[in-house]
Amino acid sequence: MNTSTTTSGRLSMAAAPFKLMIAIGHAHAAAPVIYPAKGQSASQQDQDKYQCHGWAQQQSGFDPLQPAPTTSATTGTATQQPGATQAAAGGFVKGAAVGAAVGELAHNDAGRGAAAGALGGVVLQGVKQRQAAQAQQQQQQQQQQQAAQQQAARNQQKATFDRAFGACMEARGYVVK
Repeated sequence: MNTSTTTSGRLSMAAAPFKLMIAIGHAHAAAPVIYPAKGQSASQQDQDKYQCHGWAQQQSGFDPLQPAPTTSATTGTATQQPGATQAAAGGFVKGAAVGAAVGELAHNDAGRGAAAGALGGVVLQGVKQRQAAQAQQQQQQQQQQQAAQQQAARNQQKATFDRAFGACMEARGYVVK
C-alpha cells in the first residue's frame, strides 16, 4: 500500500464533513442563525451541524440537499388546437356529403340537403373541439393541483427537518433562532 495514497484517502475522508457543511450552508438559504452559547469552537460547531443534519434527516425522512422533484405540466392553449381549421373543414365536407345524399333521397334536392348537412357538420365539429378543449383544461388544472400538493408536502417535510435540526443543536448547547 502506498503511504501517499493512504494519507490522501484520510484527508479526503476527514474533509467530507466540511464539504457537506458547505453544501448544507448553500441548501439552507434561510437557515436559522446558530449561536455557540457555551463557547464552542468553529470546528466543533461544524461537527455538531454535520451530526445534527444527519439526525434531522433520519427523524424527518427529508434531505434538503436533494433537489425537489420536477413535475412536467403540459402547456398550451385550450382554445385552439393544431389542425382545428382542417377539422372544421372535414366536418363541413362530411356533413355536406351526408346532407346531399339524404336531401336527394328525401326531397329530390341534393343542394339544400348538402347545405343543411354542411352546417350540421361544422356545428358538430365545433362541439367536439370545445369538449376536447375543456378536457385539456381540466387536465391542466389537475396537474397544477397535484404540483401544489407536492410542494405543500415538501414544505411540511422541510419544516419538520428544520425543527429537528434546531432541537438537536439546542441540545448541544447552541441558541437557535
